[in-house]
Amino acid sequence: MNTHRILILTTFAAPLLLASGITAAGAGDWERRQLFQPSPALLERERSGQVTIYDGLLVSDVERAMDEQFDRVGAMMFVRTRHPAPEGEGEYEEDEDCD
Repeated sequence: MNTHRILILTTFAAPLLLASGITAAGAGDWERRQLFQPSPALLERERSGQVTIYDGLLVSDVERAMDEQFDRVGAMMFVRTRHPAPEGEGEYEEDEDCD
């Protein structure tokens, strides 16, 4: 590729990469709000059969949801749940399967 094309691609790609990083960082907070403070619209979608997928939440949040949001459990799916890792092995381990 010539330098001109690289410059153009970088100009357009950088904001997209930055935005995806910001979105990923705030996704857990948004998902926890959806889980523990669902909007009336979300509750209505769940009543009509829609399943909400929660990705990368802490196992403690999933356990809390099982207790506090039991009436909604049929409309929830938890994937890549994070578990505290044994000491010295990183911060979290992720489930390979759905919970």
